[in-house]
Amino acid sequence: MADFSVGRISRRGFGRLFSAYGRDSRMDFWTFVALVFGPLIVLQFAMQIVLAFPSMDVLAANARGDAEASRAMLESQMKGMVSAAYASIGIFLIGALLLLSATARRLHDCARAGWWALILPFGLFATGLGQARRTAEAAERIPALMEKMERQPGNPASMIDWVAQANASTHGPDWPAIVGGLLLAWLAIELARAGTDGPNRFGPAPE
Repeated sequence: MADFSVGRISRRGFGRLFSAYGRDSRMDFWTFVALVFGPLIVLQFAMQIVLAFPSMDVLAANARGDAEASRAMLESQMKGMVSAAYASIGIFLIGALLLLSATARRLHDCARAGWWALILPFGLFATGLGQARRTAEAAERIPALMEKMERQPGNPASMIDWVAQANASTHGPDWPAIVGGLLLAWLAIELARAGTDGPNRFGPAPE
């Protein structure tokens, strides 16, 4: 097995973004995944903070203890979370496209056809879109639920019911997201498997 080198793995991964030929070892692949998705996750987290942070006007009004301002701040935060959820789809699709060839090579190492790598962008898009839609639905229900909570202050049971209603889906099961999630789980298991010993139909064992 070759010595572990982040620099070597990075050069190999980014240098072969458009080449699915050959095989990648398990260590090289998962290190490259961390190199790609690590910065993207940091970017997503920073974007969520920026988009969900209320404006200074809303913060100033909320500091005065105005109930209407508190509701406006929560609505502003929810809208920011919805925007961040949809923007996150694009961020993770970028990561999926950067990893597409590497995923195909890792599958080759497990004697699987590289076409299965297409599950990665489809699964991330389907699950991300499902999460964004659920966030948008919750944001739409916030104003009515806030009014209901103001009429029933200090009731723990009502608070639990409020959380359940805010997160309940009105459109039934999100089958694309469910299928996408199951396919991603299967793909992750395949990518975590050890490669075949020696040469296979996709080429010699990774160095």
